[in-house]
Amino acid sequence: MKISQLILALGMGSVLAGTVVAAPLPADTVSKKITLTAQINDAIFISKPDGSTWYGTEELDADDYKQKQFTKTLPVRIWTKNADFNASLAQPLKMSNGSYEMVNAKVSLGSAQGEKALSFDTAQKITQVVSTGDGYDEVHDLKISVDAPTMVGALSTNGSYSGDLVMLFEPVAAAKP
Repeated sequence: MKISQLILALGMGSVLAGTVVAAPLPADTVSKKITLTAQINDAIFISKPDGSTWYGTEELDADDYKQKQFTKTLPVRIWTKNADFNASLAQPLKMSNGSYEMVNAKVSLGSAQGEKALSFDTAQKITQVVSTGDGYDEVHDLKISVDAPTMVGALSTNGSYSGDLVMLFEPVAAAKP
C-alpha cells in the first residue's frame, strides 16, 4: 500500500511540475541571465588568492572625502607553467555614468620585479620567481586608479559609474636551450 502511494505522489509531482513549467509567465516577472564560462589551460591560471574563483563586481574606493580619485588594489594569483607571462588590457578601461566618464584610468600589476603599468597597446612581460613542483605560483597586486570627471556647466558629476576591466594574460614559451 505504501509503495503505491509513493508512486502516486511521484506521478502527481511530475504532473504539477509539468504544469508549472508550461504555465505562461505573469507580466510582473523579472528574467535574469547569468553567463557561465569555464576554461582549462595547462600553461596559465589566473584567480583570486584562494585559487578557485575570480572577481565579479568590485567597488572602487574614494581616496578621501573630496572624491576626486578612486582606487582599488586586488590580490591576483597567477600560476604559470613557465616563469614568464605577458599581461595587458584587452580594451582601455572606461568608467561612465552615461553623462560623464572617469579620467586618467591607470591599471598596474605588482610583482617581484616591481609595479608594471598595463595598457591596451603594449603587453608587459612579467617574470615570476616563486617556483613550485609544477610551475610558478605568485600573488600579485592588481592596482586600479581613476580620477573623477570635472563638472561641465550645471550637469552634476554625481552618480554611479561603471565599466569593465578586461585584461589579457598570455603564457610565454620557455626559451629553448
